[in-house]
Amino acid sequence: MKKSLKIIGGIVALIVLTVGIIYFFFPQKLVDFNNSQNASTANLKSKTIEVDGYQTHFYTNENSVAKDTLVLLHGLGDDKNSFVQSAKYLSDSYYLILPDLLASGENNKKENLDLSINGQVEFLHKFLNQIGVKTFNLAGNSMGGHVSAAYAIAYPKDVKSLILLNSPGLKLDNHVVYTGFGEVLKNEEDLNNVFSRVFYKVPEMPSPFKKMFITQINESRDYLNNTIIPQIKNGKYFDLKEQINQINSPTLILWGKHDKVVKFNVAERFKRDIPQSELEIIENASHSPQLEVPYEVAISIDEFIQKSKKK
Repeated sequence: MKKSLKIIGGIVALIVLTVGIIYFFFPQKLVDFNNSQNASTANLKSKTIEVDGYQTHFYTNENSVAKDTLVLLHGLGDDKNSFVQSAKYLSDSYYLILPDLLASGENNKKENLDLSINGQVEFLHKFLNQIGVKTFNLAGNSMGGHVSAAYAIAYPKDVKSLILLNSPGLKLDNHVVYTGFGEVLKNEEDLNNVFSRVFYKVPEMPSPFKKMFITQINESRDYLNNTIIPQIKNGKYFDLKEQINQINSPTLILWGKHDKVVKFNVAERFKRDIPQSELEIIENASHSPQLEVPYEVAISIDEFIQKSKKK
């Protein structure tokens, strides 16, 4: 008995030691594990497919019996995990597709990619056609919303309903959303300043995770600032002001009330100029509500899609 207890005690100690090592030295492993667990809870599977020779990573629940398809697009500097927590409340009702956009997430940041909004639209169109999706509901946050609005303009017959979640895409009052990461982050205070622009309440996290995010942001800074953003600003569909009245899909403008990235007058202009649109404000959320209040976002998306079908 004592021998068995010693063995069990040794195993427990080893597990604690292993978790401690991962926690302090390999926090990305824990983030990846958490993402995979969230995806599993939402019945999402990780898939890859080649689009014009470009390996494309995405999540899908493969819900073949669902009557509606819902595509969820992440924002700039984010990836397909962005909507995973909302997805678990939608997975039973929809065929879900959550792709990594060009040069995002697990997708390669190779040379000669068209990273303009139009480039992302054409990439998404080829990707969806390749997996056999022709008509669908489309939702996107931040740059993903910008891409979604442009997609509804470029391919109006494909989009059954449109959800724009704190989306840029309109240049108003000389306010430019795509400003990049700014200076190199030097410490946790700098990181908190970045997070405070995205979250209503900056999430608390241990120091090893903060250091990990500082490193990741600094490593991606040059590519984002010097490659992606210039292409967006100089490319087709950067400013949609004169084209959003062409959107004929029922549209929900879903807005985190405390957004510091995209001004509220953008939401108001979307509401004014998109013919079949409505505006919904989310309290206690900022630029990425799906990360802060995933349940509320999921319910708003679902209720809007169901209501749109009855019109």
